[in-house]
Amino acid sequence: MKFKKIKKSVNTHTIEAAIADFEHKLNFEFVPVIANRSCYTDHISWIISLYILIILIALPNTWMPTVYLALLFLLISYFLVQFFDKSDAINRLFISKKEQTKQVQEQAELYFFRNRLHEIPSHNVLLLYISVMERQIVLYHDSNITFPEMKSLNDELLRTLQNSFKQNNFEDGLLSSIKILSNRLEASFSRPDNPSDVNHVPNKLIWIN
Repeated sequence: MKFKKIKKSVNTHTIEAAIADFEHKLNFEFVPVIANRSCYTDHISWIISLYILIILIALPNTWMPTVYLALLFLLISYFLVQFFDKSDAINRLFISKKEQTKQVQEQAELYFFRNRLHEIPSHNVLLLYISVMERQIVLYHDSNITFPEMKSLNDELLRTLQNSFKQNNFEDGLLSSIKILSNRLEASFSRPDNPSDVNHVPNKLIWIN
């Protein structure tokens, strides 16, 4: 499903209300991010354009002056850039699965540290980073978090999200993940009755186009 369609299918207010309720009960920050793409793709259209130029030159009985060939190449390149920039499937074909995983992980970590999530005093923060073009999910949390069952919690969240997303139920997947977090973390991270307690991260579903 395309980024725009996902954005239309998810009721942002419903998700943000669920996050607010979750953080009202627990001393824990949940930061969900949905990104259009994480990999560098600008080069792909030009690579395809170059292949087409080679084919044009190699075709028999279709010789044309170099100037016209160059103009044709530029015209084809322009339309390819417009078309392939919108095609997630084509972009995925030109980037290896390993490279996609690497770049999505890097973007998740970059978001985590750029937004100073590691500086939250309690260290109780989980970033859910979803990259639509690559169809990948990263769960990233502070390395100082004190919860022995974090690995099993990550696995459960990933299974739930993947199953929901395969059926294009992004809103249900996000709500289910918040519910799982609440059930699993409540015993260890229940919020103390402290009027001075600060919400360090806005209760927002973040969209990155």
